[in-house]
Amino acid sequence: MRPGTRILQARSLKPDPESTTLPVASDIRRQRVLFVDDESAILEGLRAVLRPQRREWDMVFALGGPAGQQEVESSNFDVVVTDMRMPIVDGAALLTRVKELQPRAVRLVLSGQTDPQTAMKSVFTAHQFLAKPCDVEKLRSVVKRCCELNELLAAEELKSLAGDVSLLPAAPSTYLSISKVVGDPSSGIQDVARIIEREPTLCAKLLQVANSAFFGLPRAVSSISQAATYLGALALRDLALAMETMATAQGSSSAVSATSYRAFQLNSLSVALLGRRWYASDRRKADDAFVAGMLRDMGHLVLSTRKERSAGDAAQHAALSAYLLGLWGIPHAVLEAVAYHEDPARVEHDALELMDVVHLCDALVGEVSPSPFQPPPTLDEARLGKLGVPAARILELRAQALGVLAEAREMLGK
Repeated sequence: MRPGTRILQARSLKPDPESTTLPVASDIRRQRVLFVDDESAILEGLRAVLRPQRREWDMVFALGGPAGQQEVESSNFDVVVTDMRMPIVDGAALLTRVKELQPRAVRLVLSGQTDPQTAMKSVFTAHQFLAKPCDVEKLRSVVKRCCELNELLAAEELKSLAGDVSLLPAAPSTYLSISKVVGDPSSGIQDVARIIEREPTLCAKLLQVANSAFFGLPRAVSSISQAATYLGALALRDLALAMETMATAQGSSSAVSATSYRAFQLNSLSVALLGRRWYASDRRKADDAFVAGMLRDMGHLVLSTRKERSAGDAAQHAALSAYLLGLWGIPHAVLEAVAYHEDPARVEHDALELMDVVHLCDALVGEVSPSPFQPPPTLDEARLGKLGVPAARILELRAQALGVLAEAREMLGK
């Protein structure tokens, strides 16, 4: 098994020596992790409980924001974990500096400030928000997972692009649409959720915030409706405004035209709706299928910000999408489907799984509403038949693709 695949699942991948989607590495170096807090007792506690990890991680403990900033300015790190409320240099300022100097580093907040405002403050600089007190195994698991995420992409520049969570563009009408619904006393949170469901980048950002630890949820959330309910209509409106402001400021860095973005948006929403329809009888799987279909190609948007692109970049878009979503704590089932949606046969399995369904929906929607970035994947109907999807079912789903395309156009006002 390739080292970078541990984050997805400990199961066999078929050899693919020519693929650039997942890197092959024979020797994984020790990951460098920086912990920053202005309370010495907390740092000493972290040092003690994480002692078993010293064979895997090179750990540095900095007392206070200034010391943490000095470490960041003098040495490179793979993961930075910081408190938010610190004198002189607070967590937000420190992570902003990390983002400037070391954009490939995974940025985590570990803070006792568990209010939504704190999470919103860090949403464009932090990848995840963990609440104090944090279970030791939870902290160890999250940091370990982030270290493994760093092995998923081979190109350092792509890691840097994924590290800049503010680069993703957003549709300029989303904020106005949400504001209109919020101001309508006859509308509710589900009306807001329906607006968000048509916007891929806002879906991703919403799930990032909802999966932050300040909600204290027992499991990761992949339902847009559920995440919207947790956050609330006003916070969603503010999030949409913040995204559009960032997109305007960064607009010149993206090579995606308005026409291409609309085509991308329509394709993504149609694949998401078709996947949801496949799992109509299972709400949890339907939510996962929607999110995986909606966000599977986000890597293309990140790649669009790269000034010089190579022919091999597009081949990494699925891994880049999974890497980015993994940084944000998106559920494992969605991560795996995103990472392997173009070629699910690479993962050895003998029953139909979410990655197969997303692959199927991607191919069928691509026939009627192609992505502006690449042609649809080729279906292996014989393999799908072995997984329990007969030709008649594919034909039925192909007809449904036309229906969801019309639904997606109506949702987008196209």
